[in-house]
Amino acid sequence: MHITIIDDSIAYDGNSPMIQPLGGTEKAVASLAPALAKRGHDVCVINRIEQGAMIDGVSWVPFDAPRPPETDVVICVKKPQLMDEFPDVENKLLWLATPAKILNKPKYQALMEKHNPIVVFMGDTHYRTWEPWKYFRKGIVTPGVRHEYLTEAECAPVKPPRAIVTTNPLHGLDRLIDLWTDNIMGQVGGDAELHIYSAGLFKAQNGGDVPDKLRPVFDKVQGAAEHGVKVLKPGSDLEMAQAYRQAACHIYPGVETEMYCSTLAETQAIGLPCVARPIGACSERVKNGQTGFLVPDVESMANVTVHLLTKSASRENMSRDCRMMQRARTWDVAAAEFEALL
Repeated sequence: MHITIIDDSIAYDGNSPMIQPLGGTEKAVASLAPALAKRGHDVCVINRIEQGAMIDGVSWVPFDAPRPPETDVVICVKKPQLMDEFPDVENKLLWLATPAKILNKPKYQALMEKHNPIVVFMGDTHYRTWEPWKYFRKGIVTPGVRHEYLTEAECAPVKPPRAIVTTNPLHGLDRLIDLWTDNIMGQVGGDAELHIYSAGLFKAQNGGDVPDKLRPVFDKVQGAAEHGVKVLKPGSDLEMAQAYRQAACHIYPGVETEMYCSTLAETQAIGLPCVARPIGACSERVKNGQTGFLVPDVESMANVTVHLLTKSASRENMSRDCRMMQRARTWDVAAAEFEALL
């Protein structure tokens, strides 16, 4: 089958996850494409790459280049307007990453009725965000986890204990910093550290411009340095896998609009217990009491975070359950489910 995937976000290709950090959606495309090619399909990805390439059996094509001469199916990533790029292709999938209620906007309703795509959701939480005005075909395909997070190497937390945060700084990080400095550090003591992986905060910390909306949380993070709070630059999948294995827990405040929580899926698969709120898709990623703790609000995170930072036996049991229960979702499995929809 000839499959074309189109995404007009940024420039990346199949090698990008191995050499640089990527957003969850872009990493999903870079992972799904070779998994489909491995299953015998002829796969082409169109995005903002500057120069075409052939990587792991997938043809990567610049957005402004001529479209493939033939294709059986088009997978449009995130944006309904991308369906207009292939007016003559009957079979289209719209692979959403954000809450689906945007499809009820008049301009998108018209596109949906014009192209009649199969709408692909990332999970049950995502599926429930849409109340369509008419019948459309739908499917749920939860993204896979890349192989860097599925190796047999076990977590080996360093001392002093380290918690990591990968959330958007605007999604509750300010309250989390207060919780760390005013509560958690007092109970853990010693030289415990909170490692925040954020490209925006890292750039600001190293002399870059600080956007106005980021300034309050940036100032708070800087002021918390004496309490073991550090900002680090996100890395490739291999680099992040190593960092996750050295941590004792993943603190994930979460937000209602997150439909997958990609870094949470990765840390769970690698064996890192987490502390999260049961909002957005967090409840789909975490098995409460077995692979982490789901708590009602940010303030409630303190005690369970302290527990994971100080109780090594409990943490090791949860880590084992993470690896046993959370690593079956490979990209080969996800590709097979996409194939069934096609």
